[in-house]
Amino acid sequence: MTLKNSRFNSMSKRLSIICLLLLGAGALIWTEVGSLTQVKTKNQLEKIGDECAGIADNAVATMVAVVEFQKLEIQGRKIHVMRLCMADNGFQENPSWLEYAKPIAQKRAIQDGLSLDEALENLKRTDMMNFQAGNHPLYWRHLP
Repeated sequence: MTLKNSRFNSMSKRLSIICLLLLGAGALIWTEVGSLTQVKTKNQLEKIGDECAGIADNAVATMVAVVEFQKLEIQGRKIHVMRLCMADNGFQENPSWLEYAKPIAQKRAIQDGLSLDEALENLKRTDMMNFQAGNHPLYWRHLP
């Protein structure tokens, strides 16, 4: 009896270990396949922002700056097209962002020897191209 029981226990242990290994491998494969097929969905701001950024890039794609001020003109035109496109899609500058940005612009204006308006405009140009929420208010807000 003990010989049969020991064989049975040995077989059952082996079978249990094999089942656990197969379950573990199956779970690992399941999670990997799930993470590979998972597609990040974009929110409305990201979709429209990406579209408008593309339109703004295309608006200045053929322009070539010969002298320094023309670089500023090209950048200004790109930002202008971006603002118009976002406005056409129901987005405008977020007043919360402006409250957040003014103290930062004041510090940067002093550090870099710029006017407050220029420092604020530089912040706008960088933050208006950010479409994902972070630890501060987004530049854009959607109008109902």
